[in-house]
Amino acid sequence: MSDIFTLHQAKPKDVKMIDALLRETALWLKAKGSLQWNGILDGKDNHDTASAIDRGEVFYGTLNNELAGMFILWDNQSEWDTALWGENKSDDFYYLHRLNIKRDKAGKGISHLMINAAKEYAESEHKRAIRLDCIASNDFLNQLYLKEQFEFIKCKEEFNAGEQISDFNLYQYHLN
Repeated sequence: MSDIFTLHQAKPKDVKMIDALLRETALWLKAKGSLQWNGILDGKDNHDTASAIDRGEVFYGTLNNELAGMFILWDNQSEWDTALWGENKSDDFYYLHRLNIKRDKAGKGISHLMINAAKEYAESEHKRAIRLDCIASNDFLNQLYLKEQFEFIKCKEEFNAGEQISDFNLYQYHLN
């Protein structure tokens, strides 16, 4: 039997599950020596995930009915997106945030499935492109986004991410 991946739009009843996944990822990042997402461990959610769920912007994937990962798709720029990309008041883009994979599902191609699901959803919503950012020194993520056909746009150097000052690479995936 082959694995069955399903994308779900998170509902208010899913807040605890999503929060637990974000916390698991933040702990994993911290264990690797990263300061990224450390605010989650201090109870700070600068993405206001519960409100994003209410707005229908949070998605999670299941593999054989088990939680596999999640992401947020914003069709309006956050302050973060505006600072990185410059102001854009159009509704042409989704901004992909918080893509993460449940640690016991890592290495099983879930990121590919999650990104493809985001692309399909964005296309169904008639967006021009998906935009995202990642820390420039994270070779794994940079290679992942290039492999998934995202175009490198530019590097925003020495950007204050709150938890740290880092260089951030900006990527865009053009939809048909």
